[in-house]
Amino acid sequence: MKPIAKLFAASSIIIVFQFGCAQISASECNNFITANGDKLFNGDKEFRFISYNIPNLHYVEDNMDFEQTIPFRFPDEFEIRDAILSVKQSGGQVIRIYTLSVRRQDDPPKMPRHVLAPGQFNEEGFIALDKCLQIANEYGVRLIIPFVDNWKWWGGRGDYAAFRGKKTDAFWSDPEIIQDFQNTINFVINRKNTFTGVAYKDDKAILAWETGNELTCPPDWSRNISAHIKSIDANHLVIDGLHSSVLRKHSIEDPNVDLVTTHHYQKNA
Repeated sequence: MKPIAKLFAASSIIIVFQFGCAQISASECNNFITANGDKLFNGDKEFRFISYNIPNLHYVEDNMDFEQTIPFRFPDEFEIRDAILSVKQSGGQVIRIYTLSVRRQDDPPKMPRHVLAPGQFNEEGFIALDKCLQIANEYGVRLIIPFVDNWKWWGGRGDYAAFRGKKTDAFWSDPEIIQDFQNTINFVINRKNTFTGVAYKDDKAILAWETGNELTCPPDWSRNISAHIKSIDANHLVIDGLHSSVLRKHSIEDPNVDLVTTHHYQKNA
């Protein structure tokens, strides 16, 4: 059984990631974060953190100006810089963003999304993500980037399936849909940042890729996607995005999974 280099807990409203609260003094991201045994390392120093989830760092979901009919838009540099600097000033070292948005069948014509169709991507949206990474590097704050949502709010796995005229759960097993999703992963990991010229797979400000947000995936899917990520990016950690309040054995034992999470919600009264 592989040692658990993998423990990291998430509470869900703020989504707080815990490895402790030691702070990194460097103003730049000089090393990839690595896993060894049950610890994370920044170079030869153990990397421990408590920090924040900012779902709309790269994609604003509540743009409610009086004349605005669509609440979604991509953020500007001021908004991105303000958010990342606020985390830095509060002692945070890591930000988990939300997933890449996916076009839904019921979207109005001008709805901005990251994934528009199989193999089709919105450059404006990825320029905003480029800016997030540029500024994260400036302030020495790491990003966790989940690839896909289990849920429908920003578009997710059900919409990948809908692109091919199939039902939501086909996302876990249909070879064509899995290939579509892997093509998105390929596009993101191999993308070259328009501001820094650095490919995402070589960007030290990325702490980890997460297979998705609160996924209800079978073990085979997790193994497949985690292995695919590692096959094209050996620099970054991989998080199993399974939605669970307990850890799953196959995730702990998977050699391509470095971090595991649990999500906890306060029960309704």
